[in-house]
Amino acid sequence: MKPYHIVFTTINYPTVINDLYDNIQRFNHLHEVKLWVIGDRKTPSECRQLAEATTQKGLETVYLGIEEQDEWGQRCHDFYSRIPYNNETRRNIGYLCALEDKCEILISIDDDNFPVDDCDFIGSHSITGQIWENTTISEETGFHNVCEYLEFQPSRAIYPRGYPFRLRGKKNQSQFISSDSGMRIGVTAGLWLLDPDIDATTWLNGPVSGIGYHGDTVQVLTQSTWTPINTQNTSIVRELIPAFLCIPMAWPVPGGSIQRYGDIWGGYFLQSLMQKTTFLAAFGNPIVEHRRNPHDYINDLRYEYWGMILTDWLLELLKTRFSPNSPLIIDRVQELADFLQNVAIPELPVWCPEEIAGFLTWTEGNLRTWGKACHLFL
Repeated sequence: MKPYHIVFTTINYPTVINDLYDNIQRFNHLHEVKLWVIGDRKTPSECRQLAEATTQKGLETVYLGIEEQDEWGQRCHDFYSRIPYNNETRRNIGYLCALEDKCEILISIDDDNFPVDDCDFIGSHSITGQIWENTTISEETGFHNVCEYLEFQPSRAIYPRGYPFRLRGKKNQSQFISSDSGMRIGVTAGLWLLDPDIDATTWLNGPVSGIGYHGDTVQVLTQSTWTPINTQNTSIVRELIPAFLCIPMAWPVPGGSIQRYGDIWGGYFLQSLMQKTTFLAAFGNPIVEHRRNPHDYINDLRYEYWGMILTDWLLELLKTRFSPNSPLIIDRVQELADFLQNVAIPELPVWCPEEIAGFLTWTEGNLRTWGKACHLFL
């Protein structure tokens, strides 16, 4: 069995597979890595041939098309039936496949995240799961802007997608605190050059490019200090996979559907579920080049709108009202579902349309069925 499992979904011809192979082969990790490619209805058929050719070269690569997914999904129909087609949250299928295949570290990427040539992609992610006995970063605000470690052109203040709007315009005021003994890195959020992971409002203010990273190789946050964690270049220990659901999107709302915040809400849910455990969140290396697929930023704004304006409200609730107690992460997922049902939904802002309550009710159900699926594949 191979310890590192990389998962991504795509509707494109994934040339990133060739770059992953080159990096993994160059740094002698082929024997340690398995790659899961989750197709969709728009994925070109040539993707399967590329996966087969990559396996022949020595990087085990499994391509799951819709036919295979539909058959596989019969094993956990309650959850599988909730995952939309033509949606990035189909990556969750790959997470469960990796979980069943006994992965030790799950690495989630997008199909436009390309390893940097001089950076050992797998070696850098191997920090995940390791004991951390050095300093950790704490913020009085409870949030840390990882984009301050990136150099941008043109130079401007940038905040990652999902960073609280109430804190934008403020710089990090970091305090450095010694880690408690026995703490481990549970998740590592690798950063990105070229196109940063920022929201549509930022892109509409003008193009920006990441041209350098000036942070430490790895930097670690206290459990009380959070940052947006997406599904691009992110690794997580096996024990936390049940807390790493990419929240299914595509729920209809006024003006379209809610999209593009499934990973952001999932990342914040993860950090809330890590409270009072031995796990910490890290960021830094490995750096990838985010060669972003074409986007229509006005359309992105329509999709991101409700995610953007609800995230500050959600974070306030999670920070002040949610305190999981179960010793098992998988049971904490049910606690979070209960919290959404009993606290979040009844206390939705009055300006929300009724569709938002429907979305949160659906999300609560997604968490419950996801937890049951994880039980099945553990």
